[in-house]
Amino acid sequence: MNNQQKLQGVPPVWVFSISNLLRNFFKKLFYAFVPSNMAVFEKSQGFWIAKAISVACELNLAEIVGNTTKNIEEIADKAGANKAALYRLMRALASEGIFKETETRNFKNTPLSNALREQPGHLKNMIMHQLNSTNWEVVNEMKYSVITGQNAAQKLFGSDIFTHLENTPEKNALYNKAMTETSRLSSASIASAYSFRNINTLTDLGGGEGMLLYTILQKNEKIKGILFDLPHVVATAAQLAKDYHVENRVQIIPGSFFKDNLPDSDAYLLKNILHAFDDATCISLLKSIHRAMTGKGKILVVEAVVGENNKAEFGKMFDLQMLIGTENGKERTKNEFRNIFEAAGFRLNRVIKTVSPFCIVEGVKI
Repeated sequence: MNNQQKLQGVPPVWVFSISNLLRNFFKKLFYAFVPSNMAVFEKSQGFWIAKAISVACELNLAEIVGNTTKNIEEIADKAGANKAALYRLMRALASEGIFKETETRNFKNTPLSNALREQPGHLKNMIMHQLNSTNWEVVNEMKYSVITGQNAAQKLFGSDIFTHLENTPEKNALYNKAMTETSRLSSASIASAYSFRNINTLTDLGGGEGMLLYTILQKNEKIKGILFDLPHVVATAAQLAKDYHVENRVQIIPGSFFKDNLPDSDAYLLKNILHAFDDATCISLLKSIHRAMTGKGKILVVEAVVGENNKAEFGKMFDLQMLIGTENGKERTKNEFRNIFEAAGFRLNRVIKTVSPFCIVEGVKI
């Protein structure tokens, strides 16, 4: 495993940005010529395709189809499904470019359905996690959260969503696989988008098994790393460090960033940590980092940054998940990040886009 292998397939940020602009432009153009009642009705039907993709993952349909064209009878037999019902599912997916019906009742994979196969870059487990019964139940309580402002997961399960997952081993295992997949996908884009050259020691707080940190260390051979997360989370981190050939440059420290002293470092990385908490909790954590930080260091917060406009973007939808699944967590705008940074003794220096839904929000110690 080398840098080129890890970072391949990551296009320049400007290509990604232009593609998004074009997609949003043509989408708006299309809906401008469609009657508004039909347009909003069409948008409301998105849950059908979402659940259909999830079922395709659960039945391993893309794996079954493989590299050849297969008849629905053969696919149904291997999936253990009713052939007539499965045909209707695959026909619907093929109409969205997920599989292709080459002739009546015969299907082959497309680039989109191939992305559901367990191969480098896939998000199969993330899709199944996002659309499993737990999230389906929580999303169904969105009205409750909007009316009360309260955590719907707490209402349903008597605990926050993370505690519920820990108490349901099968769902927690799926969640861990999903997080590994998304980390693998976003790590290359983050490592490519930011220059880590002036950092001596980078501490990843809540960094899980360390995939993002190890990807950065692999690309920047002079940096030392510290992985800091709960004991059961970092249990397999040492082996992954060996897989990435960075074991001699990383220190793995088990602990809680809310309860334990943080390790000394001149830079701290927090990926999808702050969005799970309210402003007061975030400020408290950032102050702890400020105290532990050596010299004029910096913090690198990797999260979706919500634009203050009417443009479609991942962060605005992801924010609804924070609304219904966390205790006052949220995706933040640039100004909201600036406010919590300043309250903790940091200055927001810049926001860097990546080839992923996430930005790098850089803060420097005041």
